[in-house]
Amino acid sequence: MKNIAQTQLMHPERRFLSPLVMGYMAMTAVLFIWSGFSLTVRAIGGSPLATADVALIRFMVPMLLLLPLLPSRIEKIKKIKCFHLLLILLGGLPFFWFAAAGAKIAPTAYMGAILAGTPALFVAVLSWIFDGQLISKKRGIGLLVILIGVLVMVTGQSGTLSGEIVQGVLFLFGASLLWAGYTMGLKHVGLDSVSIAIILSFCSFIIIIALIVSGAVTTNFGTFSFQQALPFILIQGIGVGVISTIGYSYAVNQLGCAKSSTIGALSPGLTALLAVPVFNELLSMATLFGICLATVGVILSNRSYTKCIK
Repeated sequence: MKNIAQTQLMHPERRFLSPLVMGYMAMTAVLFIWSGFSLTVRAIGGSPLATADVALIRFMVPMLLLLPLLPSRIEKIKKIKCFHLLLILLGGLPFFWFAAAGAKIAPTAYMGAILAGTPALFVAVLSWIFDGQLISKKRGIGLLVILIGVLVMVTGQSGTLSGEIVQGVLFLFGASLLWAGYTMGLKHVGLDSVSIAIILSFCSFIIIIALIVSGAVTTNFGTFSFQQALPFILIQGIGVGVISTIGYSYAVNQLGCAKSSTIGALSPGLTALLAVPVFNELLSMATLFGICLATVGVILSNRSYTKCIK
């Protein structure tokens, strides 16, 4: 014990910059970037950029930045099983497209609560289906609280609940399911965070280019200025595409799925608060209560689940 104390005094960085501390720091940065993701995806509808344009930025920027690192990691990437590769790719273009479709219709507070809260529910279900992991009673209570929170938030909307809002919520649930599959893939492949970012950016870029060239999706490229695209380049391209992808993968490896999701549970509240000055959205008591319930549910479920998918 004396030697350990002396080592910590002589090298304090070993104590304060341990992998665990770095994991918490990475997840905190990811938390703010996730809120920025929700806000910028919501802002697509009011910008001259089409969803395909933002998706192109989202994956092209990290692809170009990470290109020099590809040769040193290509051999490890080639060894990934096809099924695990598909799981990882769910967190790329499919997740982005479903999230963007939901954000066009549903309020920003819904987006933050569903995307940050419900993946824990879907991870539990997928773990039971594919890995045979049973859901404990305590974890089940936490997941139930999440569902109640989302239902309170949606049904407590002032006025009549329109079919469009329901459709937006379903898109967000779909995005949440895709993110849960992506999270499972991270633990199965065991690759470093940079390799994960390379896989997501390169593969998703190729897919979105193919969709644009074939005419399957519309693009407004050439009709908007660099200044109009700059917020998406900074937040979606660099923030989400590089920092968040690498940071989340690193946090999951250092902290585990449970702790990472618990910190991520703070994202709905942060996103909802930021949406007030950015989009002038009013938060009803039902929405605030639903967000709180979903956040508490994630924390409760993860406190009883300390083992990630192996």
